[in-house]
Amino acid sequence: MTEEQAKELLQKYLDQQASPQEQKKVEEWYATLHVKDVVVPADRKAAIGAQMFAQLQLAMRDDSKTGKVFKLQSFIRIAAAVFLILTIGISVWKLNTKVPSENQVTVFNRSKQQKRITLSDGSVVLLGPSAKLCYPKTFASNSRQIELKEGEAFFDIAHQEKRPFTVHTSAGVNIKVLGTSFKVKSYQASKQLEVAVITGKVAVSNLKGALGTLVKDEFLTCNKNNGCAAISKIKAPAFIGFAFDGASLDQVIAKLQYVYSIKILLSDSGLGKLKTTASFSSKQSPEEILDIICSLHHLKFNASKNHKTFNIYR
Repeated sequence: MTEEQAKELLQKYLDQQASPQEQKKVEEWYATLHVKDVVVPADRKAAIGAQMFAQLQLAMRDDSKTGKVFKLQSFIRIAAAVFLILTIGISVWKLNTKVPSENQVTVFNRSKQQKRITLSDGSVVLLGPSAKLCYPKTFASNSRQIELKEGEAFFDIAHQEKRPFTVHTSAGVNIKVLGTSFKVKSYQASKQLEVAVITGKVAVSNLKGALGTLVKDEFLTCNKNNGCAAISKIKAPAFIGFAFDGASLDQVIAKLQYVYSIKILLSDSGLGKLKTTASFSSKQSPEEILDIICSLHHLKFNASKNHKTFNIYR
């Protein structure tokens, strides 16, 4: 049974539409949760507890609005189903991110300054004070997955199209990127989780589904109790620097495309081999950077009307 099928069955159980056989299966699942061999980390239990409490509050409010009495049986049914849904989600998450324990590194920043961490793929994490991060010494061949267990961190992710990068949080919110820079703030004591994109694009989701896709200078806040999210513009945009030391024009273009969420085309594929050594800031516009790069190589460029597509030519 897939995760989606399990959730559908649990929803039927919640709606009291499950057959006797299906009810029995759900109750058997619930019973297995109390087996000693089933271990859920403390931070995961806290996240489960918070989400269960929020769901139960909503259920009680719904019952009170319709004039129904919230009976103990209903409470047990909802608690069991919510707990099972969350547990299945966690089990799937663990299965998808499973790596040998000896490959895991956990860093807790006890200083009052940011701690710089360079990951095996070249990505950089600036871990804030009192923040806790768990990551593998070496990433898997087809994915890159880490967990921000507590606090605030800035991520500058190396672009690898075939190995997407995902940041998991203890609040059950995940941020998936290909190559970009962004900031995540997730304190267990806070009701809100925040994601701010400095360059590129990220997709944010939780156990219920997608919360939104953010691009440069956009900011998402998510209420950890009810899962509601809102996206807005960053009032005071942050900037990052990026440098090229003998990089090919193809590599430069790949970086610029993800930093600015644009498309850059070459009139001649041979131009992609040209070498570039220069430093830039995301504060600069794409046109300004392309103007400098083209001047270095005696090239020209033009832009589409919406300034989202650029063509470089001789």
